[in-house]
Amino acid sequence: MNKLDLTKKRITLICIFLAVFIIGTVFIFLTPFSVKSTYGLATTTDDGIAISFNVFEPREGGLNKPAFIIGHGFMANKEILKGYAIELAAAGFVAVPFDFRNFGQSSSGDSEAMYKDILAIKDYLNSRGDIDMNSLGYIGYSMGGLGQSVVHNDSDFICFIGIGTWLYPTLRRGNSTNPLHILMIQALFDEAIELSEIKESVATRVGISVSNVDSNKIYGSFQQGNATMIYLDDDSNHLKLAWDADFIRVARDWAINSFNIDVMDENFYVNIRAIILLIQVVGGIGFFFLIIEPFSKLIIQSKEERDREIKLEIYKIDTPDISIKNLSIRTIIYSFLLAIPGFIIFIPILLILPLAIAGFIVALLFGQTFGIIILLWRIGKHVRVPITEMLKNVFKGKIKFLKRLALGTILAAILYIISYLSIGLNYFALLPSVVKIWTIPIYFIICFFINIIYSLLMQVIIQNKFTNSLKNILKVVLLGFVFPFLHYFTYLLILGVMVRSFFYFGVFIPIALVMFTLYSSVFIITYKKTGNIITGAIINALLTTFLIITVSQPQSGLEFLLGFF
Repeated sequence: MNKLDLTKKRITLICIFLAVFIIGTVFIFLTPFSVKSTYGLATTTDDGIAISFNVFEPREGGLNKPAFIIGHGFMANKEILKGYAIELAAAGFVAVPFDFRNFGQSSSGDSEAMYKDILAIKDYLNSRGDIDMNSLGYIGYSMGGLGQSVVHNDSDFICFIGIGTWLYPTLRRGNSTNPLHILMIQALFDEAIELSEIKESVATRVGISVSNVDSNKIYGSFQQGNATMIYLDDDSNHLKLAWDADFIRVARDWAINSFNIDVMDENFYVNIRAIILLIQVVGGIGFFFLIIEPFSKLIIQSKEERDREIKLEIYKIDTPDISIKNLSIRTIIYSFLLAIPGFIIFIPILLILPLAIAGFIVALLFGQTFGIIILLWRIGKHVRVPITEMLKNVFKGKIKFLKRLALGTILAAILYIISYLSIGLNYFALLPSVVKIWTIPIYFIICFFINIIYSLLMQVIIQNKFTNSLKNILKVVLLGFVFPFLHYFTYLLILGVMVRSFFYFGVFIPIALVMFTLYSSVFIITYKKTGNIITGAIINALLTTFLIITVSQPQSGLEFLLGFF
C-alpha cells in the first residue's frame, strides 16, 4: 500500500469522480448547443456605475433580433435567472441578465437610481447593431420588478414578465400600435408578495372587479397588444420561482407569443441542465471527499510518520458518563434558550459590521454559538477541562497548526472552485464584487470562531462517542445537520411571525438545507482524517463567508434593523 493511502482503488475512484465533474462542467456550459454564452461583460451607467452582465443568444441569426433584459431580486445576482436566459436564447432572443448596482459583480451606487442600470444594458444592446430596438422585453424577479418604471416610459419594451414581484396598477396599457404584454408569475406560497395584491393591480389594468380576476387566464389578447395574465403555481415559494421548470417554460412561451417570433430551437433544456448539474456536483463532491485523506497525510504528517505508519493523534474530550441522547437534548435546549442573549450580545457588532445581511446571518449563527459556549463551559466543569483549555488544545503545536491551516486553505480553495463552477455560475453566484472584497477577512474570522466552537462540541465530544462504521458516520452527519438547522428554522420562523413577513425564512431555509448538510459532512470527514477541527472550520468558514458577502448589499446594521419595524 502507498504510504499516502493512494491504493489503486482510491486512485481509480478519484479519477472517475474528477472525470465526471469535468464532463459535467463542460456539458453544463455547452448545453444547449444552439446558444452562445458570453460571461463577464461590463458597461457603465450615466452616473458612473459599472454594471456586470452576461449575454445568451442564438448561435445563428442575423439582424433585428428581439432581446430581453433580465433583472434579479434582493440578496441575489444575475446567475439566479440563468435558466430563463438560456431558454429565451434557445427560442431566438438575445437575453441579458445583469447585476444591479450594489449586487453581484457590479459596483456600488445610489440605490434610488437602479433604473439607470437597466438603461445602461439597453444602451449596450443598441450599440451591438443587431438588435431590433423596438422589440425589447424585460423580466423582473422580486426586487427586479423595479424595471417597470423603465417599461412604463419606454415603448420599445413590448413585454414585461414579473416573477414574484409587484405590478403597478397604472403601468402603461398596451394596444395594437403600442403593445405591452404582461405576465405575472406567482408562487402559491410566495413569502414576498401576496396574490391578492397582484389581482388588485390586474383588475385595475383590465377594468374588471378583483373578485372576477382569475389566475391562469389571459385578459386582452396578443393581437390587441394588451395580453395580461397571472400564472399561479400550486406548490412553490419565492426562491423556487427563479429555477422552477414550469415557471421558465411559461415565461418562454409568453415571450414567444408576445413577439410572435419563429422559434429557433423547440427543445426545452431546464430539466436536462438540472440532471447535468447533479452529475457535476456528485462528481465534484465525490472527488473532494476522496482527496481529503491523501492530502491530509501529505501535508500534516512528516515523511517519517508516513513511512512508520504512526497512528494519527486525535484531539478528543471524553465524557463517559454523559450519553449521546443527553448531549443532543442539552445542545438543542442551550441553543434555543441562550440564543436570545447571544443575539443581544452580538447587536453592537452587527451595528458596526459592513454588509448588514451578512451581519444578520452571522448574528443568527452566533446566537447558537453562545448557547454552545455555555454548554461547553458546563461540560468542562464536569470533566475538569476548562473551556479555555479546550480552545488552547485546538491550536496546540505551532508547526501542526500551520500545517492544518495550509491543508484547510488548499481544500477550501478546491471545494470553492467546485462550488463556483457548478452552483456559482449556473444557479447562485458565490463571488463577491471587488468593492466588497475588503470585508472577507472580517467575516471569515467571525465564521471561523463560530465553526471552531460548534466543532468542539460536535466533533471533539459527540463524534468520538460513535464508532467509525458507515452507519454511525451517517448518524453524526445527521446530528451535525439537525442542530444548526433546527436553530435556524425556529428563529427565522419566530422572526417571520413577529414582522409578519416570511421572506427571510423562505429564502434562507432551502439554502440552509444544502449548506448545513455539506458543512456537517466536511466537519466529520476532515476531523476523522486530521484529528483536529481546524481544517474543517477553515473550509466551512470560507464557503460561508463568500456566500453571505455575495448576497449582501452595502447597508448599515442600524438601517437593516429599522427595516423590521
